[in-house]
Amino acid sequence: MRQVSLGSRDREIGVGAIGQGTAMEFCANAGSLRQAVRLLHRGAELGMTLVDTAPSYEFGLAEAVVGRALQENRSRFVVATKFPPECSAPDDLVRSVEGSIRRLRTTAIDLLQIHWPHPKIPFDETLGAMTRLVERGLVRALGLGNCTVDQVLQALASEAAPHLASVQQEFSLAQRSAAEGLLPLCREHGLTLLAYSPLGRGRVLVRGSGSVLLAQMARRLGTNPAATALAWLASDPDVIPIPRAASEGHLEQNAGSGDLILADDDRLALARAFEPRIEEIETGEIRVGDDDPAHPTYTTLDEARANRLGLVPGPAELAERIAAGELLKPVRVAALHDPGADGGRYRLLEGRIRYWAWVIAFDGQRAIPAIVEESGLEKAA
Repeated sequence: MRQVSLGSRDREIGVGAIGQGTAMEFCANAGSLRQAVRLLHRGAELGMTLVDTAPSYEFGLAEAVVGRALQENRSRFVVATKFPPECSAPDDLVRSVEGSIRRLRTTAIDLLQIHWPHPKIPFDETLGAMTRLVERGLVRALGLGNCTVDQVLQALASEAAPHLASVQQEFSLAQRSAAEGLLPLCREHGLTLLAYSPLGRGRVLVRGSGSVLLAQMARRLGTNPAATALAWLASDPDVIPIPRAASEGHLEQNAGSGDLILADDDRLALARAFEPRIEEIETGEIRVGDDDPAHPTYTTLDEARANRLGLVPGPAELAERIAAGELLKPVRVAALHDPGADGGRYRLLEGRIRYWAWVIAFDGQRAIPAIVEESGLEKAA
């Protein structure tokens, strides 16, 4: 597979053009822990040497499985992990990293990333603690995850700047908010954008006219739609997609996209075909349901304000950032064919915390930016 650089500042780390993600119940979907380890090794054999994980994935199990793979051949992998927002204070951060190192069975983490910034812990304090870990030799390079443009600029002006290699954000044909601010900033400062959910949680493959063009292009190129969508990302030298694979077939599909460089005309055609329909929608017109018991959040404003699940950042904390002008990405909705008596014309598909934060920030008086899915695609969430 084509090799690329993870960051191009003072130090470069060579990795494959496609990474391996371990989120979304990677171990469970692999069928067994032994099979999950085999998949990681097979991915590395195919050139996907960057493995992205986190202590929160399957309550540490994903890191432990990556650790088993490292035991067999540490030099084969470049390992990226994270620390949760509640561990953003210096002492907690050290404990989190030490726990990750134990589970990964290694002496150092190749890339340590902020998973989400903690809104109540000074950002510079977290960056300073990360820098100390590099100086101690526990970490090789640093990354930022789910950060705003302003936070990336703050990091670039901090003592952590010489060690920064990447910014991780959701990025796909179906979700391109990162292209507006974060990606140009990465290009300017020699940072790599690690694209999580690079197939838009499957939406890219079923998104109406866009998916039709994707399928046609894949046939012409002698590949399949998923590989073509990954190649759309990987054709940008500053982007490394990190898809998850639950089978060897998926791995080979993902790996094939690493050597598929799309022509500029093809990339532009796909970008136009998948151009999101973004509307400003009154928050009272959006129904909020609880369709995902595996990932509970809040269905009422009172629940959101109370934040009894202890989410970090919680809706009220995120509301402060939104009121100051920050919104990482729009929520996603589907139009309802039969609006109810409650005035709901849309169903919220993705972004409940962002939705409630927006309601809190503007007291329900301002319309929220929303990606409106084509009719019939709402099950692709």
